[in-house]
Amino acid sequence: MIQGHTLDVLLAPELRHGFVFEKWLLFRGLTAPTFFMLSGMSFFLATSRKWESYASPSLAFYRRLRKFGFFILLGYLMHFPARSFQDLRWLDANGWESGFQVDVLQCIGLTLAALQILALLAKTPERFARIAVVLGGLVVLLTPLLWQTSLGFVPHPILAYLNGLNGSLFPLFPWSAYVLFGVGVGYFCKTWETRRGAFPFAQLGAGGLLLALAATAWQHLPLAIYGNADYWHTSPNLVLARIGSVCFLLAGFAFVAKRVSLPEAAIRSLAQESLVIYFIHVAVLYGSLWNTGLKQIIGPTLTLLPTLGWISILLISMTTLGWSWNWAKRNASGRTRLVRVAVALAAAYSLM
Repeated sequence: MIQGHTLDVLLAPELRHGFVFEKWLLFRGLTAPTFFMLSGMSFFLATSRKWESYASPSLAFYRRLRKFGFFILLGYLMHFPARSFQDLRWLDANGWESGFQVDVLQCIGLTLAALQILALLAKTPERFARIAVVLGGLVVLLTPLLWQTSLGFVPHPILAYLNGLNGSLFPLFPWSAYVLFGVGVGYFCKTWETRRGAFPFAQLGAGGLLLALAATAWQHLPLAIYGNADYWHTSPNLVLARIGSVCFLLAGFAFVAKRVSLPEAAIRSLAQESLVIYFIHVAVLYGSLWNTGLKQIIGPTLTLLPTLGWISILLISMTTLGWSWNWAKRNASGRTRLVRVAVALAAAYSLM
């Protein structure tokens, strides 16, 4: 994620061509699907461990909904279209469209909130996972239709969640499907490991590879079910090929992780601080309401070596930030709460 965003911001346009860059683009295309599917897998695994707490109207249930609501709010703040609330009155249609666009945090936040409510209704982990996969399939099948059909009667803030025709980078259709299928993958892996006593490396990898190959082959058949569908944005075949590819990669990573001694505590702390790392590195690279980013300071002007240098700097600094903040939350929780409150108040005050 970090290397992809850094190359996008800093690498000069004249260097963005050739065999290596095209293969890198293909690899980068799996970054977001992997992130979304892992969100769904993590949600299922964490929920299933404390099913009675999360699948009932408990304090843990409402805390989760509050957390997912914060994701959505933060996503809108990252695209806030004015310098202050007072300046909103001067916005034109394009400005409001920019402010309503749906990005990673809104898509994941709303999808996870819906999954949390689904867990409450499904009653059992098995039923929950099956319904999630069915919903994922419906999202995949409906995506081309929602991108091709005129939805002018839908209010723009809602329309931004349905397709990307008005600027949304990660609308629910198709991106929520990756989270929903991630739930199914998480259920499959946990059930297999519980029953067989081993992680399904071969089954997950082979199944993913077959799905990716089948979806790619289907795309080349002389069939046009959805007419002139936009392959790179709406094609069900692309979504399924990416899901299969992610499953294949996850099987490989899991196989290596089982056989190589890894610092589990350090990796876990980074995973727990993925939101902080995401928000900070995006602000550093692209800028925000509160800072000027490298995109504005340097822009896409660098050759490969300096760009790789910035990638290294960001990887090291974001890793250090994630570890440090996670350590502080565990060892000085009172102070970190004060820091979070202070940052929230300062951000709110800056918008007044």
